Amino acid sequence: MRIIVVTPAVPHPFGDTAARWFYVLITELLARGHEVVALAATEESDARISETKQWLSKPGLSKHGGQLTLHCHRLKVDSIALRRKWQNLVRPCSELLQDSDLTGLLQRELAKGYDVLHLEQMSAGWLGLGVPRALLNVLSFDVIDWAAKENMALGEHKALWQARRATRHLLHGIHHVRLLTPRLKEMAESINPKGHYWVVPLALDTALYNMQPPAAEPVVGLIGSMHWEPSRSAAERLITRIWPLVKQGFPQAKLYIAGWNAAKYLQKYSSRQDLTLAENLANPSDFFAKAAVMVYAPSRGSGMKVKVMEAMAYGVPVVTTWEGVEGIDHENGRQCWVAESDEELAGKVCRLLENSAERLQMRDAARRLIDERYSPRPVVDKMISVYQQMIAAPQAHPHAYSCI
Repeated sequence: MRIIVVTPAVPHPFGDTAARWFYVLITELLARGHEVVALAATEESDARISETKQWLSKPGLSKHGGQLTLHCHRLKVDSIALRRKWQNLVRPCSELLQDSDLTGLLQRELAKGYDVLHLEQMSAGWLGLGVPRALLNVLSFDVIDWAAKENMALGEHKALWQARRATRHLLHGIHHVRLLTPRLKEMAESINPKGHYWVVPLALDTALYNMQPPAAEPVVGLIGSMHWEPSRSAAERLITRIWPLVKQGFPQAKLYIAGWNAAKYLQKYSSRQDLTLAENLANPSDFFAKAAVMVYAPSRGSGMKVKVMEAMAYGVPVVTTWEGVEGIDHENGRQCWVAESDEELAGKVCRLLENSAERLQMRDAARRLIDERYSPRPVVDKMISVYQQMIAAPQAHPHAYSCI
């Protein structure tokens, strides 16, 4: 197959949540002998782009005949602010569509022939309107993540309004949609019951996740991008509500919170007892090597949580909520502990800190779960099945297509 993949960031194994998935998808398709054209519309640094190219040029990726064409396109926004605002009013969240160089590049690749146009995230969806065999991939829905947020500023209200408009337009405009979880599928069906939807989970390249030795100290941890509302809400809940209860039950415990913009958003809590904040770690393994237990309890956040999956892959026991474990086919108390109230969550943390045998059992069971269900092979098997169903489906095959 010749698959054109459009992403809003470069595919990097240690980038953000989406970038890690892009990397898994592309490398696994190459390993199976498929031709992949990866078109990344990015505003990332030259260093990140250079690292991506190095990762994707590693020996052995194309040993079965796979071919990769990688376009790292510098996203260009309209310099005329009024026109840019008008375009976003007409087509909300359509910055990729507004870049004529990007749309021209995509048109040239489509004209060479393709089997599937794989569009990652809602922002790329505008490029698939009117294009046969276009697949929109939805990792989360802003309309879920922001709907229950209180005391939103005017700008946040506007962003939610635009997200709702974009979601409705794209789900009615693109027939084929892949979603990570049943909850996301239910939301999509409520917007457009006539769409064709598949639930396919995220995957981690487990070869890059060596299990860390069990932590020697009773460190309770959380890692995440703090500019993302679900991660920030999880950190604030842990610091202000769960952590005091943990300290009551296990006084010698320490709290370690890390991630992008951790200091910026959480600095007001830095004087809390036994709390360490670490910002912008060079490698997530630096965090997971220290944590005895990870606690992730977001107030709201749709889709699969990569940090929870990573903790499982690294062998760090997880205490979380239903929101935190969404899309992960777990057995409560075996691969992780799932609870909802602050008291229950703190109780599970103390239980794990007090019981090293249970921590060892849980870390092994969680790693097996990731290997068996959320590693590249089983997940990309499902993606290829989706592609094959799309290709085989009766549909019009117009000679012309456009990025409108």
